[in-house]
Amino acid sequence: MKEKEKTALIKERFDVAVGGLAQGITVITDKKTGVQYLAIAGSGTSVIVDKDGKPLLSERVDDDPKGTSPF
Repeated sequence: MKEKEKTALIKERFDVAVGGLAQGITVITDKKTGVQYLAIAGSGTSVIVDKDGKPLLSERVDDDPKGTSPF
């Protein structure tokens, strides 16, 4: 698979919202599962969990044109 094809697949599956403290925080949402991840520049990536420790799910459905940005 070519690099452009991989990039297209990633963009198709994941929604990336950049913002927050001096643009160092990114929230990545898996469009198929709704699971959200927090990425902090220079630190790493982690799944966002709710108060019960379960993965936080986006309320967005795949055909919602509004996106999932929390910012």
